[in-house]
Amino acid sequence: MKIDLMDFPKETLVEVIKMYSKNVLAVDGLWFLGCENRFGIEKAIEIDTEVWRLYGTIEAKRIKEVLNIKEKGIPALAKALNLQIWLPCMDYGFSEVSDKKIVFTITDCRPQKARIRKGIGEFACKPVGIALFEAFAREINPNMTCECLVCPPDEHPEDVWCSWCFEIAD
Repeated sequence: MKIDLMDFPKETLVEVIKMYSKNVLAVDGLWFLGCENRFGIEKAIEIDTEVWRLYGTIEAKRIKEVLNIKEKGIPALAKALNLQIWLPCMDYGFSEVSDKKIVFTITDCRPQKARIRKGIGEFACKPVGIALFEAFAREINPNMTCECLVCPPDEHPEDVWCSWCFEIAD
């Protein structure tokens, strides 16, 4: 029997979105561990970086299309960042918000905590994050820049896993 999502109450749909978010991260983590076991950590990071670079553009295009985002400023980027598939199961926030700049910070990272629980340590995800966020931001606005403020393997505060500054270049 086919299920029509329109039949679900709003609260159930929110839980379904969170479940999908967790599922995406599970698939990504399993895929990465498979690559790491087969090819080594350096090659796995290289492959992962390219995958997330390509995905960043695809995801931003789809979010813009579904939400009919035509503007190219910081508010458009903030709106789109909120709708990345992996964010519903993470804790994050925005600071330093202006017309030209926004700082996006992950304060609770599910994949990193899972790695620590499994005893395999933090994942040095900085190159992957740079690839994802640069591609994502440039899809919103080709003049947008992305700077990593902190991300593993960097030392980071306990309540900040990674932080990213987006600006519109003049």
